Amino acid sequence: MLRWARAWRLPVRALGPCNLSFSGVPVAHSSSGRSGAEPRSVLLSYKLLDGEAARPALVFLHGLFGSKTNFNSIAKALAQQTGRRVLTVDARNHGDSPHSPEMSYEAMSQDLQDLLPQLGLVPCVLIGHSMGGKTAMLLALQRSWWNA
Repeated sequence: MLRWARAWRLPVRALGPCNLSFSGVPVAHSSSGRSGAEPRSVLLSYKLLDGEAARPALVFLHGLFGSKTNFNSIAKALAQQTGRRVLTVDARNHGDSPHSPEMSYEAMSQDLQDLLPQLGLVPCVLIGHSMGGKTAMLLALQRSWWNA
């Protein structure tokens, strides 16, 4: 499997220089009828495994139809092996988190923007699968100053 994956790797030099800048990336507003308003956040259900506060925490975001329990094994192992705090979160309308008629990546990002500072987890390492990955990317674009 690894040999096949290596054989299909593109040579980096063939792609040429890359000058991408995301500082001015526009973010589409949700279609919830509240034009221009920030999404109303919900109080997310989460599990925080203890670790060193000096190192950035690992934050796991699940995919569509998933829940924070999807990451129980890996979260526990990483907390033990790295000594970092590890957070697993149920997205809105998933698992034990409240349900809301508003469901958008902007709303899910806003939920995390409210939760992470409350828990003292800024900056952090965002790790997302599928829907969680898209939420992590949007949050990183919206709050790049967290890592400054």
